[in-house]
Amino acid sequence: MAVIDKKGVLHGSVSNIVYRSWRDLNVVQMKPHKVKQTLSSKEASLEFGLCSSTARIIRKAFKWAYKGYDGAMINRCTSAVRKAVSASAKERGERDIHDGDMSFLKGFQFNNNSPLDKVLRVRASAQLSQDKKVSIHLPAVTINDIKGCNAAYYILRFTVVAFDFRSRVFSYVSTKDIKIGSRDSYAGGNIELDEVVPEGRLVAVSMSIHAYDQVFIGEMETTNSSQRSPAELLNVWQLPLPETSDAMQTPKSDAVKTSERDWIFDYEGPQMLMKIAELRDKAVKLTKPSAKLTVSLNKSGPGLPKGDIKF
Repeated sequence: MAVIDKKGVLHGSVSNIVYRSWRDLNVVQMKPHKVKQTLSSKEASLEFGLCSSTARIIRKAFKWAYKGYDGAMINRCTSAVRKAVSASAKERGERDIHDGDMSFLKGFQFNNNSPLDKVLRVRASAQLSQDKKVSIHLPAVTINDIKGCNAAYYILRFTVVAFDFRSRVFSYVSTKDIKIGSRDSYAGGNIELDEVVPEGRLVAVSMSIHAYDQVFIGEMETTNSSQRSPAELLNVWQLPLPETSDAMQTPKSDAVKTSERDWIFDYEGPQMLMKIAELRDKAVKLTKPSAKLTVSLNKSGPGLPKGDIKF
């Protein structure tokens, strides 16, 4: 029902038409139609939720790598995770980021306002050795190789994080800082990190540049911001998963294997996978044909009386 106020403006709805006011305007609009989602669209929506939750944890783990990010970074990160998961050989509902193609995450820029490959003239690379240690190759760097900002000095920071989304934990494996200033440079070469990466985890290594300047006498502070905070995922690997690992299984809180350096996080991926399984079970029950009514027939016909019948 629609009503007219003292100013002569309609409010409410008539049939599928809605009358309302917005600022100084009188607005007439159609009621949105209820869209019936198919099983495929519901599954896609749930998997998007899984990817969004995964991307949120990755951003949270690497918050030490960047001071600020561009406005589209959250959507770009979710999109990269979604592409990685979709590239899996497994079907939707049976896969998560551990089954994905890590090449879609490699080279991800946390801040497109200052991409690392545009700020630093040289390119670093990261490799994972057979003994599960991260090795970084960085060419020679001087202060003149860092563009776009005047700072007292810079810190080149490498951070290695190991994720286990199925157990809802991640750990900071190692970090390495290199100072670059007017009197500090890097001669170039390989940086070997001694820490061993945990088995079965998704391992990511980032490189970030932090500019520092003097704010008070003897006190330095980073000048990184959302307009300038170069940070990139140099490389991402998925270590072989244990044969008993099951993406569809939601681990119990008391069964999660953690170490002193593990951070426990709230991850919604297992719940999304369980909901997809429930949707499929429901769809199977709805499409299952009902039992046919069977009638036992006497092949010799009904038992008619024998002999003559008087009438």
